Amino acid sequence: MATVGILLPCRTSRCFVPNVEIVESFISVEAVKVSDAPDTPDDAPKPKRRPLPLTETLVLDIVDYLLENEGYGYSTQISSYMVDYKPRRYTSREVVGILRNRPCFRHAQAKDRKGGIRWRLDVLALEKYLVQKGYEDRAEERGIYDKMRELKWRQIFRTIEALESMMPEVANPTPETINSCYENLATLWS
Repeated sequence: MATVGILLPCRTSRCFVPNVEIVESFISVEAVKVSDAPDTPDDAPKPKRRPLPLTETLVLDIVDYLLENEGYGYSTQISSYMVDYKPRRYTSREVVGILRNRPCFRHAQAKDRKGGIRWRLDVLALEKYLVQKGYEDRAEERGIYDKMRELKWRQIFRTIEALESMMPEVANPTPETINSCYENLATLWS
């Protein structure tokens, strides 16, 4: 055992505390090995991914709902589904607030207002949003990109079908044919 003095910081000045006994060393030099450190960055442990913020999780949950429902939904239906899906997590006001304040959700035209405002998923804005936020991996894990591709293909295919219904009368279409084709396209792309 050795007796030494220690210089400690105080509020006003430095204080010297004499005759302190050093009983034991806390760190043994032999316990620290330099070879335990990773040699390459590949050996380094990957940092844990942080969980998504609650609002971003809600955005992706709404996106999943809309992708399962042809890209459209009414605000009351979306809200009630989200509140039932995760009852302790979301409120209907939060859901409607997300629908209003994210660029990937747009108002859609509707003939009737059976369930509040009709919303559509803007797939192009969603792709930009995911890249901007850096959530591409999370979206890939949820299968959002595959669902988006399927939705795009279904909408393109239905557009072709609507235009083909008008093909026999292209030279001189009747007003009924034009109206039905236009209604199909407006319903699909509103």
